[in-house]
This record gives sequence, structure tokens and C-alpha cells, in this order.
Amino acid sequence: MARANASRMVLRARPAWGRILSEAVIAGVAGGILLDAYLWATTLVPVHGSILMTWQWIASTVLGKVALSDPAYAVAGALIHAIVSIGWAGGYAYIAATRPAATRRWVEAGIVYGLVVYTLMQTILLADNNFTYPPTPNDFVNALFAHAVFFGLPVAYVVRVLQPRTAA
Repeated sequence: MARANASRMVLRARPAWGRILSEAVIAGVAGGILLDAYLWATTLVPVHGSILMTWQWIASTVLGKVALSDPAYAVAGALIHAIVSIGWAGGYAYIAATRPAATRRWVEAGIVYGLVVYTLMQTILLADNNFTYPPTPNDFVNALFAHAVFFGLPVAYVVRVLQPRTAA
């Protein structure tokens, strides 16, 4: 007679995909806006640059180098950036829904997730032949800080706030 081991019989509820999607949209938009605002303030304002050029560059990674020649592509770049931010936030929302520790330790999880997002995005750019080295070590550290603090943390916070509360 085989006895079931209670520790192995952990029932996992299926993720609530509608909730994950809504968390992804809200958190992704928040994280994307904060990331862009921080990078605009720290990298573009000092050199009198425009966020439109950043969005054109984002568009060029998907649509080709022609996007760099026409400012109208900035709209496509902003849309692409929003979609990518929502996608990454969706990944975090899924992790938070299936791993409660990510919600309990949202600060640590958000910082680590932001660093993971930065690393994987740079790897994707490298594979797509669009990778550019940060001009200085300070720029590299600033990019890491931006993704950890101004993307990962806001995404983790928003997802945490939107998670349903459980009775203690």
C-alpha cells in the first residue's frame, strides 16, 4: 500500500492569465516611462539630445537603419518600446503569480529582474547585430542602475500592489 507523501502533493493553482495581463500592461507602461525618463534626464539632457532619437534607434533595431533617417519612426520606436516593456513586465507578473517569494521580497526581486532584463536585451541586440558598447564605464553602470531601479523596481512594485491580498 503506497502512501502519498504530503510534501510532494503540492497543488498549484493555474495562473490567472487575465490578472497577469493587466498587471503586465500597467507595470510595463509604468516601468517603460520611468526608464525612459531617467535615461532621458541622465544621458540625453546633458548633451541636449532628444528622446525622439532614442525611439528612432529602437525602431531601427526592428525596422532597419532607414528608421534613423526619418523622425516619424520615433512613434514606431515608442510603440515598440512599450510592447517590449509590457512583455518583460508580463514575465515578472507571471513569476510573481507562481512564486510568492517574488511578491514578498519585491525589492530584491525587482532589482535582480531589472538586471536580468538589461543583460538579456543586450544579448538580443548582440545577436541582432545592433549592440553598441557603452562609451564609458560610467555609462555602463548608469544603464545597469537604470534597468534595476527605474524598470525592475517599478515593475515589481506595481505587480505587488496589484496582487490580490490573502488572509494572514
